This record gives sequence, structure tokens and C-alpha cells, in this order.
Amino acid sequence: MLKPNQATQSLKQSGIRALGKRCAAVKGINLGQGICDLPTPEILKQQACDAITHGSSTYSACEGVFDLRVAIAEKLLNFNSIKADPEQEVMVAHGSTGAFVCAIQTLFERNDEIILFEPFYSYHKLILELLGMQIKTVPINLTDFSIDYDYLDNIISTNTKGIIICTPNNPSGKVYNREELLTLGKIADKHDLTIITDEIYEYIVYPEHEHVSLASLEDFKDRTITISGLSKTYNMTGWRLGYVTGPALIIEKMTLVQDLLYVCPVTPLQNAAIPALRFLPDYYEQMCASYLHKRDKMVSALQSMNYKITAPEGAYYLMADISELDYSDDAAAVTNLLDKAHVACVTGRSFYMNPNDGKQVLRFCYALDDKKIATALDQMAVIATRGHL
Repeated sequence: MLKPNQATQSLKQSGIRALGKRCAAVKGINLGQGICDLPTPEILKQQACDAITHGSSTYSACEGVFDLRVAIAEKLLNFNSIKADPEQEVMVAHGSTGAFVCAIQTLFERNDEIILFEPFYSYHKLILELLGMQIKTVPINLTDFSIDYDYLDNIISTNTKGIIICTPNNPSGKVYNREELLTLGKIADKHDLTIITDEIYEYIVYPEHEHVSLASLEDFKDRTITISGLSKTYNMTGWRLGYVTGPALIIEKMTLVQDLLYVCPVTPLQNAAIPALRFLPDYYEQMCASYLHKRDKMVSALQSMNYKITAPEGAYYLMADISELDYSDDAAAVTNLLDKAHVACVTGRSFYMNPNDGKQVLRFCYALDDKKIATALDQMAVIATRGHL
């Protein structure tokens, strides 16, 4: 009888994906998974059709279509203040997740210790475990998004090789400010660590906050791998187009890993995506204004139902504390909301090493059109008013 290997024996379907199936079965509204059902810009859809029609269907270079890498390098300089050589320091990836896998495979050995900030993006943790890494966590305080950097400094051991951050953060909505990034960079310098920054939500930042890339500060570019992509900014999660920049030697080896794992990203979609990197500022301003409206609506409505929330600083997720509601834990809350309100959200335990640390928290995603969000909140309010708790 065939058996899975030891690394995959404990793998289970992500709770977020399983919840999506349950939500679809009851024709519910999914405020759980960050799918984003907003429309992809028409120009990009037409570019994709044209690229397929005109024969852009063979393998690209394993590091990605050169013209797209040039556009990415321009964007990195203009938006992120990172100077990157499109020939040697930029790789197009099969989604930001593909970039992350290639980075981990290139930079670390089995049993190396990697630090995550908690609550973390669950796929970061699961990929690290699948590839045999050891994980330590540093908590993000959900009441003010603060981090104890002395604690981070103190838990680093001789086996610690890397730190991973996600900014703006999924799931909490935290945006790392310039001072925090400088502190992180100095800690990395002190202990000679690699930092991987997942910046996929970089354009979705709310007033009084700004997106800063660690690699743009001091000389931290030399020890930083910066990952981003097109999925969230242009509402094209299914296109699976990410990109990464870093030191030339590391990008070279990541490209070879990508060649082995994926061969190359999808060629016609790479060609179709080039105009996206050159959209004018008003596109991003309108997008942020739209998400700010959705965020404020979600925060206000949930607070009126006695959820405790710190308003996200960026991205399109929020963590809601249910400790003042009459749920036994996060799992009971998710089941109740899905069964009675037909609204899906995600258990807090999905984002913590110790499930008990997330048992009083839910994550909501608001990357949906306003009508769906309003309907979901109305359905939740009805069962709250009925005293279902």
C-alpha cells in the first residue's frame, strides 16, 4: 500500500479552504478566504486574451519575461525605493507563494530556526514545516499592533537563520513603520540573519500609515529578500503572478530552484501583466479609498455587535476579539456564524502555533463588493439581535 512520506503525513486541507467549501454549500457569503471577488481591470483581461491569441504560449525564461522584469524593476525603484537590476536581481514567480518556496529552498537548511511574528500568515508556517524548518514566534499585540523587539532579540539562538515579516500584515492589518524596520534590520545585522519580507499588500495602506520596504533602508538590501505580486493589487489572485528581488547570487539560485519546481510562470499572463506595473497613481488612490470605506463599515458594524477590534492599518483583513461574546471559542463562533447567518470567517487558531492563543479571535476578509459586505453584516446583526449567543 502506498503511504505518504513523513513530511506530508500531517498535512491537512487548510481550514480556510475547508470553510470556503462549507460556505459554498449553504450559499453563504465568504468573509474568510482572501480570494477577492472584485473585478480585474479590463485592460489586463484584454491583454491576456491578446497574448493568448497572438501566440505567447511557449515557455518563458525561468526567471520570467524580460519586459515584465524591467517593469517590475521600474516599479521597485519608483514605489519601494529599491534599486534592482532586472537582469540579475528580479525574478517573476508562480505567485508570491512560489517566490516564498523558492526563497526558503535557496536560503535555509532543514532544521534551521526561522522566526515568525504571530498571528502569522498560515501558509508561511506550513511551508516552513513542510520543508523541515524549526519555528519560533514573536507576538504582535492586537490591541495596538506593538511588538517587543527586546523579546525578539533575546529568543534568537545560534540556530536562528532568518526572520519573516508580512507588511501590511495578513491577518492582523499591522503595517510595520520605518522605526520598527530599522530596529529589525539592526537585529538582523547583529545576528547575521536573513529577512524575508512579504509585501503583497503594499499598496493597500490607510491614512496616517505608509508602506516602507526594509530593503530600501540603510544597507539592509544585502540581507533582505523582498516578495510581492500582482494578485491583491489588481484583483487577479488566480493569475498566480508574483515577483521577488534580492542579492544577485540568491536570485540566480532561486531561479534555478524555480526552473526545477515550476519551469516558469504562465507566459501569456506575464506578458499581459506588464501594463499593470505602469498604472497611474489614481488607480491606487481609488483602490485604497474603496478599501478604507469597506474597513470602516466592517469595524463599525462589528463593534456594534460587541466584537473588540483594532482598526487595520493596511491590507484587507481584520482580527476580531470575541471575548465579550458568549462563544466557547473561535471554532464555535465560526460554526454558529456559518450555520445561522450564512457568513464564513476564519478561526483565530489558524494563525497561532498554540491554538489556545487564538481561541478568542476571528479573522474577517473584506475584499468583496459593498453589497455582499452589507448583506453579510446585516445577517450577522440579525442573529446577534436575537440573542443567539
